[in-house]
Amino acid sequence: MRKENVREKILQSGSTLIYRNGYNGTGIKQITDAAGIPKGSFYNYFKSKEAFVISALDYMEQQSMKKMRSSLSDESKRPLERIIGFFTGMVEKNTHEHKFKQGCFLGNLSQEMADVNATIGRKIDYIFKNFTAALSRCLREAQSRGDIRSDCDIDQLAEFIFNSWEGALIRMKASRNARPLTAFMDILAGVLLK
Repeated sequence: MRKENVREKILQSGSTLIYRNGYNGTGIKQITDAAGIPKGSFYNYFKSKEAFVISALDYMEQQSMKKMRSSLSDESKRPLERIIGFFTGMVEKNTHEHKFKQGCFLGNLSQEMADVNATIGRKIDYIFKNFTAALSRCLREAQSRGDIRSDCDIDQLAEFIFNSWEGALIRMKASRNARPLTAFMDILAGVLLK
């Protein structure tokens, strides 16, 4: 197997484990076992567990950003409909696929590691900013169409929406039901589509 393919397999397997068990709940041996490689091989691809997590964050950002960009750039729909559609899809995923358990990979790692590991914290913050910027672009398009008041601070609105979503995911995990996500969607639709 090519080196790039092995690295990708380690990232896929390890990201899944960290998503489910957290940084501290996942060991390198678990990652290599899941990837089907000897433990010592891990260090041919990543110099440390922290370096692996930084790469895993990049990997997960690429996967998530691809979906987000696809939803938010669908010109067959109005910008605000794209935003509602994107978050509706995320609600469906968290409700039916994840059964209220996993939440957000970035949010989970942020809760666990951002205040104890500055490198991981900075990386998560950078990725959060990228997601918020993608949301801002779509909101700005809606504003240029007259769908959002011209005096609305779009970047602040994007921050509010994204931060509210992350908070709803945390509450969803604690309550293990859809109420926080439903409340988020009701307010989002009420604010954006009024």
